[in-house]
Amino acid sequence: MGNTQSNWFSDWPDTKISSVYTREAMPDNKCCQSYFQVTIGDIARHFFMRKRIGKIFQPKNILGKFSTSTLESKMVISTKGWKRKVLQFIVEIVYSSKIWFNQKLKNYIKDFQPNIVFCFAIAEPFRYNIVKYVKKHTNAKVVMWVADDVYGQTYGMNTLTRYIYRKRYREMFTMADKVYGVSQMLCEEYMNLYKIQITPLFKGCDMTPCKKKVGNPIQVVYAGNLLYGRDETLATLAAGISEINHGEKKIQLSVYSGTLVSDEMRESLNIEGCSTLYAARPYEEIKKIMSEADIVLHVESFRKEQIKNVRLSFSTKIIDCMQSGSAMMVIGPKGIASVEYPRKIDGVFVVDDLSLIRKTLCEIVKNPHQIDKGANCLSEFAKRYHDLSAVRNKLHLDFQNIIAS
Repeated sequence: MGNTQSNWFSDWPDTKISSVYTREAMPDNKCCQSYFQVTIGDIARHFFMRKRIGKIFQPKNILGKFSTSTLESKMVISTKGWKRKVLQFIVEIVYSSKIWFNQKLKNYIKDFQPNIVFCFAIAEPFRYNIVKYVKKHTNAKVVMWVADDVYGQTYGMNTLTRYIYRKRYREMFTMADKVYGVSQMLCEEYMNLYKIQITPLFKGCDMTPCKKKVGNPIQVVYAGNLLYGRDETLATLAAGISEINHGEKKIQLSVYSGTLVSDEMRESLNIEGCSTLYAARPYEEIKKIMSEADIVLHVESFRKEQIKNVRLSFSTKIIDCMQSGSAMMVIGPKGIASVEYPRKIDGVFVVDDLSLIRKTLCEIVKNPHQIDKGANCLSEFAKRYHDLSAVRNKLHLDFQNIIAS
């Protein structure tokens, strides 16, 4: 379970949660009572002894084992281009074969006796086959969350794979008793596309008090991945800050990310006295860093192909920004969910044209009181619409109603 699921399902009363997953890395959350792990490596090792495939363990057995330096992550980083496509194809074939779906996993599901199976709406074969099995062999209800434009992503697949994935999506949505979506824009499009009811579901805000004094220099923080062209947007921002500072330290940009970048991009994000690229930090540390910032950032790419990929998505980083107690700046193109939603919040700095970055920075430097005002407005909005307790209680009540229906 990732950060988003932990945000929703932590501290639920009278609830037992189990996770079945395929990642090699050990999970890091406080929600689950048990885990069933099925990795490609495990399948390969026990290919001729399929009853041994799968590992069952409890949280107490994984303390201190949260290393992210796994064989899996190293392979993903080192494999690019056609080699990555071949690797993805092999993984697809392995999980489609269902060799991993042995009696051990079936017994695990039977012994746990789930009332609800919750999953991301991703039609890769592992998830698809588990949902199909649960729907056929148990009384559990199926709840899904659409986190990205999964239908739109199929356009990048070959004809056969696109057909298979679209067919799976229709089947999965048919099997679902409840579907949530990451943004209002996505919900509206998918309700029209699949003729089903979809409800928006956002992460909840674990609020931090607003910062009382603007720093000198003004501290701007971005924490997240640099994929999908976000690195280019941040590089443009760093260059704008360099022009504004012009020998005087007025604004400082700090970027925290675990994404590998080229030497050229690293140089663009490391500008002395203006911008610094740091390695990724644990989530709790990032929350503290963001709460100490004057302005927290969410950025998206202005490239057409990336706009197409993310237009319906709502980054969970926006919720992290909302709860920070700092002011928020969003830099991204018009017409995408992650830009249009923050735009309606008073006090958020929205830059939807790269040529306007320098002008926006100048206005902030001249009128730093805007930062205090923006932070207060953002905090009030977050408390009203994204309070963590309210989100959890609403989801818990939804699940009770789904079970009772």
